[in-house]
Amino acid sequence: MPQRPDRALLLPAPLLHSCLILGMLASPCVAQEGEDLAKELPRLPATEAADALATFRIQGGFELVPVAVEPLVTDPVDACYDADGRLYVVEMRGYPYPEDVPSGRVRLIEDTDGDGRFDAGTTFLDGLSWPTAIVPYDGGVFVAVAPEILYAKDTDGDGEADIRKVAFSGFNTNNVQGLLNGLLWGPDGWIYGTASSNGADEVVNHLDPSRPPVPLGRRDFRFKPDGSAFEPTSGGGQNGHSFDDWGHRFTCNNSNHIRQIVLPADALARNPDFAASTPIIDIAAEGAAAPVYRISPPEPWRIVRTRQRAADPEYRRRLPPTELVATGFFTSATGVTIYRGSAFGPEFSGNAFIGDVGGNLIHRKRLVPDGSIFRAIRTEEGVEFVASTDNWFRPVNFRNTPDGTLLVLDMYRETIEHPASIPEPIKMHLDLTSGHDRGRLYNLVPPGFSRRAPPRLSDADSDQLVSLLADPDSWWRETAQRLLIERRAVAVVPALRELARSRPNALGRMHALWTLSALGALDPEDLLLGLTDDEPRLREASAKLAEPIAGADAGVRDALLHLASDPDPMVRFQAALSIGVVPGPEAIAALTEIVERDAADRWTRAAVMSSLAGRADRLLAGLIDRPAFLDRQEAADWLNELAVLVGASGSTESIGALVSRIAKPDARPGVVRAVLIGLGEGLRRSGSSTDLLRAGATGEALLPTFERAAEAARGEGDDADRLEAIRLLALAPSELAFDVLPDLLDGRQPAPVQLAALRTLGDRPDPEVGPTLTASWKGLGPSARREATEVLFSRPDRLLALLDAMESGAIPPGQLDPSRRDQLLQSRDEAIRSRAARLLAGMTGSTSRAEVIASYREALSLAGDSDRGQQVFRRVCATCHKAEGVGAEVGPDLATVTNRTPEDLIIHILDPNREVLTQYLNYSVATVDGRVLSGQVAAESPTSITLKRAEGVTDVVPRDQIDELASTGQSLMPEGLEQEVSVEQMADLIAYLKSLQGG
Repeated sequence: MPQRPDRALLLPAPLLHSCLILGMLASPCVAQEGEDLAKELPRLPATEAADALATFRIQGGFELVPVAVEPLVTDPVDACYDADGRLYVVEMRGYPYPEDVPSGRVRLIEDTDGDGRFDAGTTFLDGLSWPTAIVPYDGGVFVAVAPEILYAKDTDGDGEADIRKVAFSGFNTNNVQGLLNGLLWGPDGWIYGTASSNGADEVVNHLDPSRPPVPLGRRDFRFKPDGSAFEPTSGGGQNGHSFDDWGHRFTCNNSNHIRQIVLPADALARNPDFAASTPIIDIAAEGAAAPVYRISPPEPWRIVRTRQRAADPEYRRRLPPTELVATGFFTSATGVTIYRGSAFGPEFSGNAFIGDVGGNLIHRKRLVPDGSIFRAIRTEEGVEFVASTDNWFRPVNFRNTPDGTLLVLDMYRETIEHPASIPEPIKMHLDLTSGHDRGRLYNLVPPGFSRRAPPRLSDADSDQLVSLLADPDSWWRETAQRLLIERRAVAVVPALRELARSRPNALGRMHALWTLSALGALDPEDLLLGLTDDEPRLREASAKLAEPIAGADAGVRDALLHLASDPDPMVRFQAALSIGVVPGPEAIAALTEIVERDAADRWTRAAVMSSLAGRADRLLAGLIDRPAFLDRQEAADWLNELAVLVGASGSTESIGALVSRIAKPDARPGVVRAVLIGLGEGLRRSGSSTDLLRAGATGEALLPTFERAAEAARGEGDDADRLEAIRLLALAPSELAFDVLPDLLDGRQPAPVQLAALRTLGDRPDPEVGPTLTASWKGLGPSARREATEVLFSRPDRLLALLDAMESGAIPPGQLDPSRRDQLLQSRDEAIRSRAARLLAGMTGSTSRAEVIASYREALSLAGDSDRGQQVFRRVCATCHKAEGVGAEVGPDLATVTNRTPEDLIIHILDPNREVLTQYLNYSVATVDGRVLSGQVAAESPTSITLKRAEGVTDVVPRDQIDELASTGQSLMPEGLEQEVSVEQMADLIAYLKSLQGG
């Protein structure tokens, strides 16, 4: 499915907006210009298929060879080959509007004369609403058609499906740009997919109705094609999904054009006390929003939008030239695909190809190992691997072909844009369905390319399929493996073992082991071959395969543990994950070896944590006794995370033993702080009381530590030691804590100290917290007030203190943003609800967003100062956005904001709830112990969700501690920024934003 180009960014929060209020923002001559809009918006003519090749600029002597064009195919968004090389093509003909009579379909096309071009086809399946993905199985296909995944099959040979049934259902459909997609066979014999930004509340298995619905959220998923299992997996992408040759997974998401899924869900689920902050990372060397080099002209409607702003001659004179062209950054990345063929040559093997539909181009990157993950590096400087001068060229997806080349799916549309994202006065002159009857498929081929003989594998015997597992082209290997699994070909197990031993090539050995595993025939001797192979990627994948066996077989267990000393960091990373199945002290010893070697690798740290269910105290105790390790810069992070696990376990014995180790006069202060702060966090996450750290012998032993922390907190400055001391007071006796913390809320304290004190108060259960905050309210700046509000709304008794302060006039109701006022009015507590209704009466008629936006029109004609704007940004916006190294990364990357017009920016800033991307919605989480937390869902794992809010503050909430999780339907950014930014400051802010690189 295509993604929306030119994605807007909110400042200071991440949002998209539906349209411009042109009447409010345009100059007085807009009305006259509106009458002439039709002249300003000429339709973009399509380039006929026969002439399209002349529009391309392709590097390295490569060519795009058309293999199917309209009317044979239209609107292609995904495709898969059957065993004989016929191509199923998913056509999203109804994009972008819902249809009363769905027109989406699947075409089945074939090359009947062997010339490499498809020349015949049938409509295999039709009447589909926004189909997005397809994958072959057992002579038929699974098709993603949210809210369902269908299975369809032609049993009588007429090219049309006569079996059509729902396999799974429950996927959300609220955003056409966020539908499930990316169905792919994984190397383990499961089918994987991405739930995209819409996600699913619960997925129902119709293939096996006896199985309960599976909660999914926005995680990815996998299922066994016979319906015997459906599981959430780690993930997080919008449209695009790919495996490399060794089973690493990649996705993309608008400007996040290549992301690696690093931490697997099954490993994270092994340790319920560990809550990974995220399982996925952007791996592009340039960062998420990389530069792109388009050669197509800007679309007229984009120019018109800018011209409306520039109607004032003086303002037109000051218009930066870059505002008349499309963005120079990735804004609509889609279809990330790892090239896995042989036709291009070895230098292309494992390269990533990514489409940018808004830029009419195909971007290429090479992947290089970087510790436990990959780094993706641009291969062409200053140009793209493929670019077109034709605005209609929309490369939405790619597939590895039987020829060892790459199939390019060109949806070929005049416009790809969400309808709600184009201003109505402009949209009325456009046809967003233009091109619904067009579409092209190209074969990307190298110089001197020669085709392979067409495949005919449906009738191939199983022994022939075994030999193809070592083929140089991934399509043949994967198809052979798939057919063997579908046939349940246990008779070829001896041949598979021979392939693993004869060692024709590493990929052949790997596929032999994967196929043996999928057939349930993998034995310890097979695994030992893989675990000791010369190829590190094979050792890495074999460690994963060893998990079901290592616990019972000593030989496999020893070989797996030996990988802790492997020279390859990716192998050690997988070993850290897989050792989680190994019991006993040998596992702790192996994990300790990995820690000492890979202490600086955050992903290896997460892998180790996932393997420590019920035994984190043993690894922590060992590390505390290693002075050389404690001297390392990374030691505090390890000690803190391990202590979180110990605290979350709730084991008083383990906690007491750990405290005894650190509560000694000669203990290193940094070690003590890291461990105690971690213990407190772990206890809170698990819903346990931190009282045990203040009571009895434990409390007596720790009292001197808390007294030293109080003394350090009273100091000056905002260095790390002082901030850690403040955080430690969350665990101190109440009298000591409240002797210090209120003074740290004073407006003369540095902002980091105020915020640390607020978070510390938020972590304490004392009834004094609410009155302390309301008494300090006047001395708090905007950032501190946001955090104080979060703390006040986190517990009912603090809300009562807030209402008391509102009644007394200490906190005027207007100082709460509208979403917080609504939260009070919708409280489940009748007493709070009724008091709030009385206090907030008459506030519903406050100024509308439209009126506020109109009042800021003057900012468009003022000459803003970027230096002053930088100060506005740092004061107001940096709580959620980073620019020039300053700020918190809560919202999207700011590199893409420089493309937006000043009108857009004003609307985005002042009306944050006009349209909100699903991933940036604010959520409210009520915990079983009575707390209420809020933030955007930054990550999900099998055991927890991670909320992120302003200042980059995160709250990790174990799933078993969630009483209720609900979206507020609004952005994390509150309305009311006009109270902090004047019209003149808005002009300065816009000038600063437009001065950033790319603007």
